[in-house]
Amino acid sequence: MSTGRGAATSVIVDDNIYVSNGYQDKGGNANYIEKYNITNNKWSVLNTTLLSKKFANSETYHNKIYIFNGWGNSHLEIVDLATNTITKGAVNRSYTGHAGSAIHNGKIYVFGGSGLNGAKTTVFSNRFQYYDIASDTWHPLPDMPTARETKGKIVNDKLYVIGGFNGTSSRLINVYDLNTNLWTDQYTMPAGISGHSLAVSGDKIFIAGGYNNQTFLAYFDTTTNKFHPLSSNMIPRRHAVAEVHNNTLYIIGGSTTSITKSAIKSIQAADISENALSSNAANENYETKTRVYTNAQKDGFVISNKNNSNQFEFTVYSTDGKEIHKGFAYYNRNIDLSRVQKGTYIFSFKDEKGVLQQVRIVK
Repeated sequence: MSTGRGAATSVIVDDNIYVSNGYQDKGGNANYIEKYNITNNKWSVLNTTLLSKKFANSETYHNKIYIFNGWGNSHLEIVDLATNTITKGAVNRSYTGHAGSAIHNGKIYVFGGSGLNGAKTTVFSNRFQYYDIASDTWHPLPDMPTARETKGKIVNDKLYVIGGFNGTSSRLINVYDLNTNLWTDQYTMPAGISGHSLAVSGDKIFIAGGYNNQTFLAYFDTTTNKFHPLSSNMIPRRHAVAEVHNNTLYIIGGSTTSITKSAIKSIQAADISENALSSNAANENYETKTRVYTNAQKDGFVISNKNNSNQFEFTVYSTDGKEIHKGFAYYNRNIDLSRVQKGTYIFSFKDEKGVLQQVRIVK
């Protein structure tokens, strides 16, 4: 892109990905739309001026982009791609930043977030509502089971709200049935994820990047309700945007720290065809050379690896999924857990091939 962008929002229309708002690597918010043409592999800037905000949402319907929510203002902007003009829609009276959104049958569903109606951003929301495009009106829906900043996608008339943050990174996947208007199932991921981006391909929801694990890549299969971690060479990033086009996953922008200058310009593409996923799944079962053994003389344990002595990041979770402690350690050196109270925990880290490893520890 022309500038690094974090906390932006995106839609895909035909062969084009439109990236809106967010903060820039050079400082300040980006108040314009940048278009990536997939066929030509080129970026261009639209001659439009948006209201300034970050952590907003956008959806597309009938060649228009609807931009709303975000930390900055409550207005709904409607960008007509045919005329390159902007009009205003009905104001969202329960707006938040860092919320999730998804579109289905002319209705835009909006859920969660923080900073409800301009409150402090540490106040998390469980609000759930929809915007009816035809009537230009907002309507309330049953509150989310758990208040949090989050993301979600709709597959086969069901909304899947995946992960998020409300003080800790969430492991939850909550499901809302659009036909019955009820929150139904709930699933638990192996580890919490926040600051991530989502994109749909068929029955699969892809999850990319994250606050604690910036190279995180996985998909949730809505037909089997199973979670599948993936290994990749993805550039570390959080608060990015993602789209899918012709069996290819695109992940764009994001940042690596809370400092705006860490915002990323790059776009990456990954093959997510069934052949590629099958090959990746086979690699998940490789015979690892990593071994774990306790150190009786010290308050901790060692992860032994004959071919790697590098540093890695780890997170300690309680058995109910709460983050207890995180830090950095080295292979073949004692991992100090003296700050962790007595109990049973899950020690989680990614090995040198990017595969998530989890060790049950009792202290």
